[in-house]
Amino acid sequence: MPLSAVVHAQVEAAVLKSSPINSDWIIEGAPSARCASLSRSADGSTWTDLWDCTAGSFYWHYQCNETIHILDGHAVITDCDGAIWHLNAGDVMQFRYATRARWDVPQYIRKVAFCSESVPRSLLALLRAGNRMQQVAGRMLGRTP
Repeated sequence: MPLSAVVHAQVEAAVLKSSPINSDWIIEGAPSARCASLSRSADGSTWTDLWDCTAGSFYWHYQCNETIHILDGHAVITDCDGAIWHLNAGDVMQFRYATRARWDVPQYIRKVAFCSESVPRSLLALLRAGNRMQQVAGRMLGRTP
């Protein structure tokens, strides 16, 4: 069955399931995290999750590129260079693949995370070249993209 070209999800209807933080990453407290998948691309390389967490301090090691939008709550993020960011509802932040950041959550936080796999530059160059060749071939055949 073909995948739909459009995926719709309602944040308030999402069912959050336990998503424990790696115990080696926890610095203080007993933060309890939950997650729900909201969408996923056909090839699985990009996805959107809803995530929340109770009070605590922990490191997070990013295994993908992740852009977050804070929906509720507050967190203090210390990035790998020591810069401190105070995130509140409405704020957006991006973490690149292989980044490590410290999260200090005083009470509760809820976010939407837009995630994508990191594509090696060499593969990205090949994909761009392939797309360009398709465009040129389309023009030669009288089709314009």
